[in-house]
This record gives sequence, C-alpha cells and structure tokens, in this order.
Amino acid sequence: MSPRRGAEAAEGVLHMAYGGDSDHDGGVRWGVAEADADGVVIREVRDCVGAAPQATRVPVPYRLDDGRVGVAALWPVVWRSDDQPYWRYVHNGWSTERPGTFPPALDPACPSPELPYEVRIYSVPDGVLGEDHGGGAPSWWTRAWCDRLDNAVLLADTAVAHRLSVPERPAGGDCGDLRAEIWQHATAEPWSRPVRVHGADAHPDRPTVPRLPPGHWPEGRPASVDPTPEPRWFTNAEHPPTCDLRVWTPGGDWMTLGWIVGGRAQAGITARLLCVGTGGPFTFADTWGPHEPDDSNYNWTEQGRELLDWHPEEPYVDGAAHYDEVRRREAADLVAALVERSGGTLTAEQVTARLAAGGREYRDFLRVGQVCVLDVLREKRLAAEVGSEERIRMRGALDALENHHRVDDWVIELTMTHLATNPRDAHYTENARRWRRRATQEYLAPSKDTAGVPGLAT
Repeated sequence: MSPRRGAEAAEGVLHMAYGGDSDHDGGVRWGVAEADADGVVIREVRDCVGAAPQATRVPVPYRLDDGRVGVAALWPVVWRSDDQPYWRYVHNGWSTERPGTFPPALDPACPSPELPYEVRIYSVPDGVLGEDHGGGAPSWWTRAWCDRLDNAVLLADTAVAHRLSVPERPAGGDCGDLRAEIWQHATAEPWSRPVRVHGADAHPDRPTVPRLPPGHWPEGRPASVDPTPEPRWFTNAEHPPTCDLRVWTPGGDWMTLGWIVGGRAQAGITARLLCVGTGGPFTFADTWGPHEPDDSNYNWTEQGRELLDWHPEEPYVDGAAHYDEVRRREAADLVAALVERSGGTLTAEQVTARLAAGGREYRDFLRVGQVCVLDVLREKRLAAEVGSEERIRMRGALDALENHHRVDDWVIELTMTHLATNPRDAHYTENARRWRRRATQEYLAPSKDTAGVPGLAT
C-alpha cells in the first residue's frame, strides 16, 4: 500500500492524493484518475470544468464476464458526494475501484410500513460532465416505492427497456437509465439493511419509447375514481413520495402501481416508460397528488388529494376542446351565480350582455371581488384547527366559490364584516379600499347600478 491515504480495491489499489478541503460544496468532490503502479491515484480538484484538456482519454482496464481483461478509453474525471459516497467515472458511471461495474448506493430509509419494495435506478447523463456539459453526474436514484413485488418488477424492467430520447453525447457510449434494482426493506425495522431481490440492465441497442401519432388517442378512457388514500408514513419519513401512479388494468379497474419519488414530472416519465397507451401493459393511467389549496399563498397545507395528469396526454385538439368546454361551464356558472345574487333585478340575458359589454375590464373587476372573498375564507380556514369541522366547512366554501362561483349567505356576511373591521386592510389607501368594496359588492350583490364599475360605468 502506498504511504498516501488510500483504500484497497477489488481490482487493485485506489490511492487518494488530497489537494485541499475535501468537504467543499456540500460534500461534492471531484478528482482526476491517474494510473499508478499498483492501482489508481485520484488527484482531487476544485471543479470538473478544466480538470483535464478536452478529448483527454486514459486507458482503464476492466474485467469481462468471461474473465478476460478489456481496456476502455475514458475521460479521467471522477466524482463522489456525501449522498453518493463512492468514486465513479463521470464518463460512463463505472466504479473507480472496480471498473466495469457500477458503484454501490447508500440505502434510503423506507418511508412507510406499507411500501417495502424500493425501485432503484442508476442513471448516466447524456454527455460527459466537465467535457461537453455541466449537468448531473452518474447517480443512483429511488424511482418508486411499491406495496407489491410484481408491481415493483414491472416498474424496474420498463425503466431500462426503452430510452426517453436518442442520445446526443459526442463521446459515444451508453447513457440514460442503465440499471434498475428492487430492494426489499424490513418495514418492521426501517433502519435495517434491505435485500436485493431483482435487477435488470439496459441493452445498449434498446429503442426509444414509442409515441402516439399526432391526433390519435386511445378511445374508451374510463372515468377516474376516488383517489387512493396515502399510506401510513413513518413519523421520521422526510419528503415521502406523495404522488401515486394509477393504471387501468386489463381486468377493468384502477390500481395504484407505485408511489413515485420526484413528484408529478417523474410520474409522467414513469408513465411514458411504461408505454401507457402506446403498446405497453396499460392503456390509461392517472397521476394523483396532494391537494394544496393555499399554495398560491405559499402555504403547503395538504387537504385531500387531486388528479394531476392523464396518461397518455390528450392530443392538442382534444385538449383544446376539453379546455373550451371547461371555459363554457365556468362562464355559465358565473352567469347563474350573478343572476341568483342579484335578487331578481337581473336576468340571465342581462348578465350575459353585461359581461359582453364590459369585456376583460369588467371580468377582472369581478375577479377582484372574488379574490376578496377568497382571502377571507382562506384566513379563517388557516386559523381553524386542523381536522376541525370549521376548517372543513371553510374548505367546502372555498371549493364552491372557486369551482362554481357559489357563495352562501353566511359567507357574504363574513366577507362584509371582514372588509369593514379587519385591521390588516389598513395599509390600503382610501381609494383602494373603496375600489375593493365596490368590486366585492358587484360580485356578491350585482344590481342595475353600474356607477364605479370598470367597463360599464358611463
């Protein structure tokens, strides 16, 4: 063993030549691998950019499956971090200690006693970090947590069966999701070591994921049903995977395939790799996630679950028709609500004509009045105890207001009292307060009087 700090590797000796603070950048460390008489020396550098001249390649011997030794020409930059603590070549993700294999991963804590199966993916970026791009490095990621082994195996196998796109890396070599593994966790003891129960490697010649032809969409999509309740998370679970991917099974029912790590976008990628609607085992799928009704106010309090996406995505023509139908329904709800709240002074025809005459200026004014009511309900809801009947009542009033413009009498009374007495509104000028009150009045109790109403006042 060299007197320099090092660790004996399976295929030789790995030496570390430290050139500075190894804990900079939150534990991310870069190095340049150099051949040594009895192994490899890693000379640490500050950054991957400029660590070696472009097009530099070093010979890296590795063991083939039949026992022979091959030699690969690799970009010499290597990488590790606190979360990915084993050195690897950024060129192809190989371990520096055992070239030809991928480095191991740290085992994450299981988030729920109901989800023992972890789908783990090893991904190599499309490009050589530090030479032709500055993005991510080869890393292990948890793709999903599943309650059943067969579902986890399906997610793992499909993750490496196709590419998302054609590689563009000038250096050549394979990239993307190169290995998928299933690890079974002992849910009774969440910090015990898991056991590897399945693995699948990507074929270098795997095809890109198929896409629907333009204007085509599978017919007969079933209606989405009530969401799957979230699993019981461990109390110490940090950022549990709250998005689930539900598929329409050949048996004619909806099934949660897995709880996807990475949120809505990653669930969409998982659905594409499953070839939902494009020849895969499922024709339709849904992504469900937490309903966070106050996220516009930077409040992430969860209130139930909501449908986030359909898979496959609607074609543009169908999506546009669906959007137009939603807009027509919203317009009809607004007309009906204003007629009802006018107390008989306005008819549906008069309200429709009023909206047409006032145009965008009048609709924006009505929106201001609606927002004033929303602010009152949100403030009261967040002040109520979580899970209380009062909080649920406020949530129901918010949904009715946002989705259908419906406002009960008690909400009107609450809003008017708030506007008259709330000290938080004191920072508005008198003209601004008068304008807000007029907008709220026009939204909650429209009449034939249009004085002070933008778009209608003469």
